[in-house]
Amino acid sequence: MKLAKLARGVRQHLGMILLLAALTVLVVLPAGMLVYASFLDAPPRPGSVHGNFTLDNYAAIGTERNFRATANSLIIGLGGTLFALVGGSMLAWLFARSNVPGKWLVGIAGVAPMFMSALVTSLAWSILASPKRGYINIFFESLGFDFGIDIYTLTGIIWVMGISYMPYVFLLVSSSFSMMNPELEEAAAMSGASKWKTFRTVTFPLVAPATIGASLLVFVLVLENFPVPQILGSKADVATLPSYIYSLMRLTPAHSNEAAAVSIILTVLTFLLVFLQNLYVRKRNYTTVSGKGFRPKLIDLGVWRWPAFIAVTIYIIVSVVLPFLALFLNAAIGQRFIASISDLLDFSALNLNRFVDMLTMNDVQLGLQNSLYIALGTALFGTLLYFIMTYTVQRTRAPGRRLIEYIGMIPLAVPSLVLGLGFLWSWFLLPIPLYGTIAVLVLAYAVRFMPQGYTGISSSLTQIHPDLEDSAFLSGASRARSIWNITLPLLRSGLVSTMLLIAVLTMRELSTAVFLFSSQTRPISIVIFDQWENGSLANAAAISLLYSLLLLVLTVISQRFSKSRAQL
Repeated sequence: MKLAKLARGVRQHLGMILLLAALTVLVVLPAGMLVYASFLDAPPRPGSVHGNFTLDNYAAIGTERNFRATANSLIIGLGGTLFALVGGSMLAWLFARSNVPGKWLVGIAGVAPMFMSALVTSLAWSILASPKRGYINIFFESLGFDFGIDIYTLTGIIWVMGISYMPYVFLLVSSSFSMMNPELEEAAAMSGASKWKTFRTVTFPLVAPATIGASLLVFVLVLENFPVPQILGSKADVATLPSYIYSLMRLTPAHSNEAAAVSIILTVLTFLLVFLQNLYVRKRNYTTVSGKGFRPKLIDLGVWRWPAFIAVTIYIIVSVVLPFLALFLNAAIGQRFIASISDLLDFSALNLNRFVDMLTMNDVQLGLQNSLYIALGTALFGTLLYFIMTYTVQRTRAPGRRLIEYIGMIPLAVPSLVLGLGFLWSWFLLPIPLYGTIAVLVLAYAVRFMPQGYTGISSSLTQIHPDLEDSAFLSGASRARSIWNITLPLLRSGLVSTMLLIAVLTMRELSTAVFLFSSQTRPISIVIFDQWENGSLANAAAISLLYSLLLLVLTVISQRFSKSRAQL
């Protein structure tokens, strides 16, 4: 009798059991290996899983260098998050709710920085704003202005971080703005509330889940970012937690166990932030999409229409055009000394042979091919997994569903470099021969971007009232049919945005792959990083430009596809 009851329970919750088992292997095991390794005197290896127990690894947390790195990380995290949140939210509001001219340009501005990875962006700004020979400084010196911009500072790192992560805020917040029921704002206006009071008491609280989620994501992503502080901070000795972890792993022999111990700082901080976010969101109801149709009402900017358009144009020039131009000039000019603006404008000295050489290089061709395969696989597998997780948490009563939410946020707590190390240890020990294949990179990237994908889909599903699916159930439809005919069409824009986000983020990512690639699976980001480490900045600039143009083409194709599907 007890066995029959247990079997019934297993059959009833089989989907939940399988989902938890998959998340355990993909997320919990690598993270658990990091915690386990932090208490060992040697990293786990095949045939030598168990080491000697020790607390010496945690001595690294109490060093002065770690305190300095933690303080710098928090300053950069807060500054970069604030910059990205304000800028991304303003662009999202202009795009979704205002009558700003050239709205297509606002949409491009919101996602344009994603065409360049954090690695490429930091390379470009090191060319633009180095204190002595940066192109911007040369330009102002030629005009007679005696001042210089130094990108190798905390402020410079915050600037690059804010630009790099602003698209995340834009994508998450613009979706909430576009799905907001304008009748709520109209009711506030009819009650005599001013535009500012309406925004403060109605509009902003309704987009709070997306705003808080975006803030959490950006803050932790900035904290664990490795390429920007490595390129811009090393020259000025601005150490952060990721660069400190990287330096530990670069020692001979590598201190990977100490690196795992240092990552615990981010783990504690992230779980605290996730707890506070859930506590805030659960106290409020954010449902704004119901069975009653509506058309979002645009807000008239009046005399601010064209100033807003000009501001967006300036932002695109500064965040995208200038970095692209810097990469092109550096690759075309090479190592030639630049003394004045006339040298930059000497088009006769430009040589495009480097672009041809890089494009025909075997390593570059293989890297681009691998990146496309990994991006496609991660976008498809990841989005499916994130939707299943979100739906299980928000639309079912399965026991333990809240555990899925916390498991999905674990990758936020682990720096990308160390997460890759955890995957290395895990898949070395598991009896599945995936290490050194495209598949292990797809799984690693899907886990790496699980918080972004889960939060993106969750913020959209939160605003779709469950009564719509309940109506289908009462009409005799199965859960699968109600999801296919009702939930997925309403989530189409959110799912496409998530797939686009995950694909582009995958192609941009560097740190996760550092310990997982082989000579035949090396993505293009690793190829660029290798060129920079070898001192070939011009080669890195040429590859970065070609790689960024590919990201641009892929994004435009994806947007056109989503628009054509929406019109069917």
